[in-house]
Amino acid sequence: MRKISLFLILCAFSVMFTSCGSASKLSKADTPWTYEIESVGVGADGTYAIRVWSYYKNAKMPLEVAKRNAVHAVIFKGVPAGNGAASQPPMVTGQLSASDTAFFDNFFMADYQNYINSVANSSLRIIKLRAREYKIGYVVSVAKDNLRKYLEDQGVIKGLSSGF
Repeated sequence: MRKISLFLILCAFSVMFTSCGSASKLSKADTPWTYEIESVGVGADGTYAIRVWSYYKNAKMPLEVAKRNAVHAVIFKGVPAGNGAASQPPMVTGQLSASDTAFFDNFFMADYQNYINSVANSSLRIIKLRAREYKIGYVVSVAKDNLRKYLEDQGVIKGLSSGF
């Protein structure tokens, strides 16, 4: 009897530690993203032209970080006004459901790349902040119309005409 109760206690502890570990991890959609954005003007029809400033541990940040941050900004932060462009609200507002969080976790693994029209490589700006922190800026063009349509098709956001 003592062996069975000891076994059950060990099983209970292992289940508690396993569940605590996964609950403490935030999904990629919920983690704090460290970037800033600014409008660089009016982009081509259906796009946003933005400069995304990403914070990174060294000056050789992969370009994919800037692309991911630019798409994340369009979806969750919106685009501020500036350089002749009006401000644009975020596409997604409010709390994410569990299914939306899972969707965005997968989306930011690879699908976000489909909505980057271009990156102006000559726009690279690097600012050293501290010994191991850099602020790196790229001008990125995000295909906002195609992105909105995809998110509507996936049921993540409502269509603009759904209220009528």
